[in-house]
Amino acid sequence: MNHCEFCNLSEKDKNLLLYSNEYWEVFLADRQDYIARCIIVCKEHCPDISHLNDRAWLSLKSIITYFEKMISDEFQATMFNFSCLMNDTYKNEEANPHLHFHLRPRYAKKVKIGDKVFTDKEFSHHYNNKADIQIGEKEIEIIYKRLENYINCYNLKENDYGHYI
Repeated sequence: MNHCEFCNLSEKDKNLLLYSNEYWEVFLADRQDYIARCIIVCKEHCPDISHLNDRAWLSLKSIITYFEKMISDEFQATMFNFSCLMNDTYKNEEANPHLHFHLRPRYAKKVKIGDKVFTDKEFSHHYNNKADIQIGEKEIEIIYKRLENYINCYNLKENDYGHYI
């Protein structure tokens, strides 16, 4: 099998793991072009959406629901952009797609992280894939800790129906 970025995550990337279950891992994106942007990665090397089983779909839906609520509660996100493009893998001579999704929170109002205030400059428009990164390592650590504390506080667990209890 060709090299797969998600099957071979660095230790630094693994440090941003927020949640893991039987089907998915959720990471705080190391590129925080949108505050609290997360990447939801299929644990199994799955090439596309059509290969997901029903339980993985239910689990994904529950993760999205939970993370949208959590990020809205913690950072007052107004809405979310959710994408599964997987275009970058096809820039390589031998493509090796691994199913993953980007969850981009969007903010109508300014958001304060630590001592800094951030603005979603493209709010109400398509997200900018090349948006300037306004968020540094210190702010990433603050965001991660707030999300981690939320998950620990509410003891995130899935039941047999893919719903959080």
